Amino acid sequence: MDSTLFSQINTTISVRESRLLTPEQFQALLQAKDNDACAQVLQGTVYQLEAQDLSDLNKIETALMKQLFHDYKWAVQEAPVKEVVQLFSLRYTYHNLKVLLKAKAREASLNHLLIPIGAYSLEALEHLVVTLSDDMVPSFMQEEVLATWNEFQDYHDVRVIEIGMDLAYFKHLKRLLDVLDEPEFEQLVTLMIDFYNMTTVKRGLDQGKPRSFIYQLVSDEGTQNGKGYRKLIENTELASWFNQVNPDSFAMDLKTYEEAMAAGTITSAQLEYLHDVLIFKLLDQARYQADSPLALARYLFGKELEVKNLRLILAGRDNNLSEEQITERMRPIYGQ
Repeated sequence: MDSTLFSQINTTISVRESRLLTPEQFQALLQAKDNDACAQVLQGTVYQLEAQDLSDLNKIETALMKQLFHDYKWAVQEAPVKEVVQLFSLRYTYHNLKVLLKAKAREASLNHLLIPIGAYSLEALEHLVVTLSDDMVPSFMQEEVLATWNEFQDYHDVRVIEIGMDLAYFKHLKRLLDVLDEPEFEQLVTLMIDFYNMTTVKRGLDQGKPRSFIYQLVSDEGTQNGKGYRKLIENTELASWFNQVNPDSFAMDLKTYEEAMAAGTITSAQLEYLHDVLIFKLLDQARYQADSPLALARYLFGKELEVKNLRLILAGRDNNLSEEQITERMRPIYGQ
């Protein structure tokens, strides 16, 4: 992939970065005494919620997703290589396919659950689910949707739809590497799939699920099979796996988590947190690379984390969580 193609969009990214929330603004939100003070902080950002809106989680979510939608729309229009955007937008595509397939199974409308983010329009995805064929999407997507629907017809269990689309998503994610021939992107996709698999197996074991059921949820696109992930967890060998996938293995800031892995006390929630931290570390390498395609990926992931942090703070305040409880769950902030 020709990195020089990204010179122009990376110049625009530097401008858009200035609109992202700073660590100081996040700190002000954490310390705001009431909704009026919180709204005052937000007035200086693109998330201009009124004080009365901050008691309505639906209005908060609408405002957050609206900004995320605008950024993805801009990225899809301007990116010289669209697959870079799909690294993060693809999960919305497969979320929408799940929703549409479930609606078809239940013969009911679930349109309120659709998220208009992704390379394929909602109309194209709906047509695909209705007709099980659509020239607007790649043939392998059609095959996955058809196979999942046929399996649902056999079992009449919506979990088949969940599992089928999750596994199809990771196959599609891996296909992006045919175009994104950068070692960092290969590392990124490996992180995304391995952490999903490891977290899924960990959660399943904690809940006492049968091994056969857990293995059905594991993507074949990872570095291990289901049995391999299970052995790493049960033999308290997660730390050795973690050191292999960590893009910054010499940093000491995650030592507490490595110790928890070695002690066998790491939780699935902590693994989800580490997923975001490691991807942030990997993409942060693009900070000083003017022509790198990593800059767009870094910006989009930074925007995802910004929305995640805002959701955590605003929902946490509404649920009377302490500043400490919220802070310990927060993801890295762009520009830290």
